[in-house]
Amino acid sequence: MVGPPIIDIAPLSRGDESEVAVQIHEACLRTGFFVVVGHGLDSTMRDVFAAAQAFFALPQDLKERTPRIERYGFVPDQDHAIDRERMTHATEYLDLGLHDEVPMPDLPGFEAAVRRYQSEALVVGANLLAVMAVQLGADRQFFARQMDDPQCRLRFLHYLPIPPAADGTLAVPTSPHTDYGALTLLAVDGVPGLEVQPIGGEWTPVEAPAGALVVNIGDMLARWTNDLYRSTPHRVVASPNQHRISVPYFVNPAASTMVTCIPSCATADRPMRYEPILAGDYLAARIDGTIEPYLDPADAPDRYA
Repeated sequence: MVGPPIIDIAPLSRGDESEVAVQIHEACLRTGFFVVVGHGLDSTMRDVFAAAQAFFALPQDLKERTPRIERYGFVPDQDHAIDRERMTHATEYLDLGLHDEVPMPDLPGFEAAVRRYQSEALVVGANLLAVMAVQLGADRQFFARQMDDPQCRLRFLHYLPIPPAADGTLAVPTSPHTDYGALTLLAVDGVPGLEVQPIGGEWTPVEAPAGALVVNIGDMLARWTNDLYRSTPHRVVASPNQHRISVPYFVNPAASTMVTCIPSCATADRPMRYEPILAGDYLAARIDGTIEPYLDPADAPDRYA
């Protein structure tokens, strides 16, 4: 099965978006995943990866000084956690918001690199959302009007190498899931591992060169579009001998945004599937919940029909 397409979005900055818009729309309809190059974030991305690498290279006790507060901060891997109530399996990560949710690590240039990347990547996300709005039959500023105080989260994510099982099977430290929010922009370092499972299909590697952005639709945007746009399960397969760093940026609207079906996405043959809900309430319920919806079509609503 062919993986998500690679789309050069450089024409968007020149106002020439017709062909690119169609490619993005088709990818969102089919799998909800595509890989972006020509995004203009090259130097900013290099700096933010350098910041991530510098943070993960710190001694464990210094990393643990960035506390976990209200869904932000550092979460260690299981083998190195000092606070055993805050750990994952063979990954460690740091969540940072747009404001001062947690103290920034005391590293030269760290905060400047983070803030610059957050700002510039949000522009890329806004441009993509504008294209999507037009393709969905809404006006170009539909999503922009919901982003006056966005709920965005930048994550530095470090996957540690994991030896394969005796039968050669590779570990899956990030189990299958769909993302919660509107749009995810995932900056990658070129180390493979991300896989996507289109509805009814097999697990398929996402081919993305270092410096690319993997873009995927989250459950909130799927809900907004009455499931025209796909929020597709994905996972990460561990490398047996390489460290992998990725930087997902979760782009979400203001907490006060009422997420309700875009009128053009509901028809007599495809009636509105979801009740309106506040974006802040939706994200809080999903982040704090323990159930990942939509992974098993047998248990899902009729979005897979």
